[in-house]
Amino acid sequence: MQPHEIVDRLTILYGNKYPVMNSLERVANTEVLSDIFVLSSYLLGKEHRETVSALKNLVYERKPEDNIFVLFKVIEPIANDNEALHALRNVVSDSNFVTLQTELLFKLITNLDNTDKEVISAIKNLISTEKEVDMFLLFKVLQAIDTENEWIGTLKSATIYKTNILKLAHKLTEEKYTLPINMGKMIKRFEGKALTDSFSRGQLRSKLWVSDTIKDLDVDLGNMVYVCAGWYGVLPAILFERNKVENILSFDSDESTDNPADTLNKEQTIDGLRFKAVVKDIHSLKYKDESFDVTHYQYTEMTKFKTTKQSMPAKMEASCVINTSCEHIVDFDKWWSGIPKGMLVIMQNNDFDDEDHEHAEDTVSSLEEFSKRLNVSETLYEGTLALEEYNRYMVIGYK
Repeated sequence: MQPHEIVDRLTILYGNKYPVMNSLERVANTEVLSDIFVLSSYLLGKEHRETVSALKNLVYERKPEDNIFVLFKVIEPIANDNEALHALRNVVSDSNFVTLQTELLFKLITNLDNTDKEVISAIKNLISTEKEVDMFLLFKVLQAIDTENEWIGTLKSATIYKTNILKLAHKLTEEKYTLPINMGKMIKRFEGKALTDSFSRGQLRSKLWVSDTIKDLDVDLGNMVYVCAGWYGVLPAILFERNKVENILSFDSDESTDNPADTLNKEQTIDGLRFKAVVKDIHSLKYKDESFDVTHYQYTEMTKFKTTKQSMPAKMEASCVINTSCEHIVDFDKWWSGIPKGMLVIMQNNDFDDEDHEHAEDTVSSLEEFSKRLNVSETLYEGTLALEEYNRYMVIGYK
């Protein structure tokens, strides 16, 4: 996935709850100066907020000024002497020596953690020109505010080099979510079109729709959720983050999906197999008294792993069946007929009848058509989500 795709998806996932994520997207995409200061202030904390504000205002008010070079010739030798700096500030502020906002300048310098010559020179060069701000100089000064704060360096990487975006997102979301870190592992191990597609805007919005609706309905998913056609495990990861869910099994016939899905749901996989991706044709599911073979992956390096096989029974029969890819199911009606009566079901289909929509041979033209086809005995929810290229339909109820 490209950096602009990563920050876009992160904003979809967390931007509403953490508006600071919108700043991360703008910084990573276009290096918006105001958002660099927003993020710097957040990462450096309350104790450095006024110092960051002083630097921000100095940068915004910058203009060529001959006398500024004279002033810095005096400042540089005494940068480590606060008493001398305060004395100089009093002298300068009582004169018209320069039109520079001297109070801001001295507030900045006296609160720096590092006042070596390179940092003072960076400040001088930043505020004495009307040219575009040099990002390397700006971050040199920001890092000098608190030299022990590692996050400004991470912000620099995200801004200039477009790296460490997911690490920074984890920090900005207060480390409450596992998706940002696990996405990073997935990208390193399984980069490719399928991974990008599984995190497409439409896929994420569709799965967030499932999560939000479950929460709004306050529906109990029970002890064991079966996600059919689970692909890379994005929906389970979202449900674990946002909903009350005990255990999830994700089934897909594609043999390349279980390792990525386990990676994305690593914490639940190692927590007594609360999550496990299973390579299995969903047409053969029994939904109770189930037994199947699973593969466990143990990484020795980022992209090198060893596997072990295990035959295991499901911990309990399915209490809920979810399929957000009904349009991809060959012989859908036969699969649907195999789900036990009375089962809680969450089903999605769409009207994306396009040649680029691979293997989607069972789309529907409307919510009414989809609802009629399912014919659940009790309907809890029916709705349509308008996406960029198509409409997605969802039915929640008891079969």
